[in-house]
Amino acid sequence: MKKITSPVRVALIGCGAYGAEHARFLSTTSGVRLRAVADIAMARAEAFRTRFGAEYATSDVARIWADAAIDAVWICTQHDTHAPLAEAAAAAGKAFFLEKPLAITLADCDRIVAAVERAGVTAMAGFKLRFFPGVQEARAFLTKPLLTVAQVIDDRWPTEMWANDPVKGGGNVLSQGCHMIDTVLHLHPTAPVRVYAAGGNLHHPQNAIMDVASITITFADGAVATVAVGDVGVPPHASKFALQQSDGSRSLSLYNRLNALMTRADKQVTEHPPYPEEGAAVIDTAFLEALVSGAPSPCTVQSARRTTAVVLAAIESIERGRAIDLTQSPYAAAIAGA
Repeated sequence: MKKITSPVRVALIGCGAYGAEHARFLSTTSGVRLRAVADIAMARAEAFRTRFGAEYATSDVARIWADAAIDAVWICTQHDTHAPLAEAAAAAGKAFFLEKPLAITLADCDRIVAAVERAGVTAMAGFKLRFFPGVQEARAFLTKPLLTVAQVIDDRWPTEMWANDPVKGGGNVLSQGCHMIDTVLHLHPTAPVRVYAAGGNLHHPQNAIMDVASITITFADGAVATVAVGDVGVPPHASKFALQQSDGSRSLSLYNRLNALMTRADKQVTEHPPYPEEGAAVIDTAFLEALVSGAPSPCTVQSARRTTAVVLAAIESIERGRAIDLTQSPYAAAIAGA
């Protein structure tokens, strides 16, 4: 991979709520220069320029692609725009960070992967939970889990919000369920081979989306995982993000949004010190380190495509009322290519 000399000169596309999280980090981190911010609404872009000290603001992303002074681009836009923006970034030779999910259709995921492989740029998907210290410690503690029980359960999303739009965001199971599906896949050493799910649209009848799902994944080594997803009210004890694993003799629990970890070995429980939640910083730091060192992406678009494939298979399972074989078309290529 190509090394980028510090300071890394960056642009951010998408001046919304989570774009602000990335902009805050990028504008205050040594070795980074926030050159440009872009949004379809020029007023939002200009507000970001003022707030975060970017050199210029624009509503024309073509200016970003043509700017030779930009090394890398953060794409923080609605999900249906991910594929065309990622293709344009790759074609312009820009390394890019793309917020999760990679895309909400396999066709768009394939477009992004093909563009990255064609151009040879460094590209990273925004699955930040992989980089939480508690998740990394859990992965080292249980290298071959047999049973995983996990959840991403949020408070109710407004029906009219863009993430609940079936085209722009895909609804809770696609838009946010991907976070925990990705984490579970990351914590298992073998590929997922089968998905069975139940659920549906339980409380957003105006939108053609899935908002609740209970998803069971079988892995190639026989391990199983169940993931609960929904915007039905954050559980007060476990929190929005929570996960438990066992390997037959040892076990662990991740809770408090995966920032707290308890492990159990030889019937002795260890409560680890809680970790601070660093938001976008935890994943932006990993991407910048890869850019400066020339190391491979620590969260590839190929692995992110696999995550979307598993979520889409779960939705198909709900719709068809049967298990889905991930080793068969249309999912096999995404699973094998991760």
